[in-house]
Amino acid sequence: MSPAGTGRPLLDADEARVARASRELALLAAALVSRPMDRELHEQMWTFLDWESEPALASWDVLLARTAAQLKERISTVLTVRALRTAS
Repeated sequence: MSPAGTGRPLLDADEARVARASRELALLAAALVSRPMDRELHEQMWTFLDWESEPALASWDVLLARTAAQLKERISTVLTVRALRTAS
């Protein structure tokens, strides 16, 4: 996702990594509720844990280290760009 006309991604690498991991974990959690003994699902979970969890947790730590002012600025930027995209 990039701001209109800039070619730059809207989310930085850490924000994007955390968002992807959050979506993946939510999907895995929901699937585990409905299919708790599905071997393929367990394999997907282990793959996530082996390859994606540590980078996602490192990115989460980066986001947690941001000040309130930095977070407010990022939220404002993202919301503004999304509103501009919706309006165009």
